[in-house]
Amino acid sequence: MGLHATTVKQLLLLLNFVFSVLGLALVAFGIFFLISAAENAVSIGENVAGGLIIGLGVVILIVAVFGCLAAIHEAPVRLLIYVGAVGLLILSQLLFLSMATHGTKDGLSGSINEGFDRLWESERNSTGALAYYESWLHCCGVNSAEDYWVIRHSVPSSCCEDGQCLDTQSRIFKPGCKGEFIKYLDDKFLVFKIVCWLLIIGEAVGAVFGWLLYSSVKNESRRNNAVWM
Repeated sequence: MGLHATTVKQLLLLLNFVFSVLGLALVAFGIFFLISAAENAVSIGENVAGGLIIGLGVVILIVAVFGCLAAIHEAPVRLLIYVGAVGLLILSQLLFLSMATHGTKDGLSGSINEGFDRLWESERNSTGALAYYESWLHCCGVNSAEDYWVIRHSVPSSCCEDGQCLDTQSRIFKPGCKGEFIKYLDDKFLVFKIVCWLLIIGEAVGAVFGWLLYSSVKNESRRNNAVWM
């Protein structure tokens, strides 16, 4: 094989090594999501997101390892499978990015809206169901403090600074807890989005290198066959 093909092979190996590292990083980030949900007693949206991120990281790691083996052995069929797998991986990541960007606005897989609906039903029956989120996120009610006024409940102390309302609205947290929780998830998703876009760009380049190496191997095979003939 010529120098050009050797360079392409080395670049493909380097790229897939980077993909492996980023795939492991996604797995670690997904585990962090799950641990964070457990430690903070948060089960609305984070468990779903953490599981999806771990799954994506594992798939990226498998494809990257397969790409390295295909490049090392210069196997045409494996290289072709690798290029196809990378194409599907890019499409799945674009879909996942769309979910991460827009999904939380309607509730990631419906879990945020449904979760806060359940919490509010509990709050109507027994005051204190939202207290954890109100104290943690500095919010009040699902949408705002008006939620309590609608059902004719007094605003709980968890809605106020230092847990003291002092009969004044100036100390009541203005935002609703659902909106603040979505912002919290969006902030955590920012790292994921950056890593995902880097992966998509790198994978597109990797697919091109994989195809170039596949073409080079096939051409070399034809030349060898022609010599023997």
